[in-house]
Amino acid sequence: MKRLLIKQPEQVKRQIVEYLRSSEELKFAHKLHGILLLLSNENTNCVEVAKVFGNTPQALALWVHRLNQGEGGNIEVLKDKVKTGRQTRITAEQLKNLKCALGKTPAQYGIDAAKWDGRALSLFLAKEYGIHLKIRMCQRWMQKLKLEKDANDSP
Repeated sequence: MKRLLIKQPEQVKRQIVEYLRSSEELKFAHKLHGILLLLSNENTNCVEVAKVFGNTPQALALWVHRLNQGEGGNIEVLKDKVKTGRQTRITAEQLKNLKCALGKTPAQYGIDAAKWDGRALSLFLAKEYGIHLKIRMCQRWMQKLKLEKDANDSP
């Protein structure tokens, strides 16, 4: 059978890896799939699977070691533990509205800025929600939302 070609394979691979890392359940499924690949062929090793999966060989080795702990065979050990930490000040609903707002210009919200940056986002959050975040934290939020500083400059 002729090998099928995928257009822009690196972009597709990056999108798939990002998707698989987007929720705890998908991360768990990703680990299980990696273990299945290791189990499916005795000649397959962590390096080969890691290369395909975008993980390090050490990560796959850690998954195998966790799986083999105790009597072994319990896939639940591959689930990530709940990480505690400071809760965000921005609710899920506010975050949804924020993504929508960042698609528009700051001027549409009465903010004196040509494009979105940390300062403009800080002013927006204070004005709309009464949330006071420093500029650097707003820059992190923008990065987390995968927005570039010149998001409004794109055609």
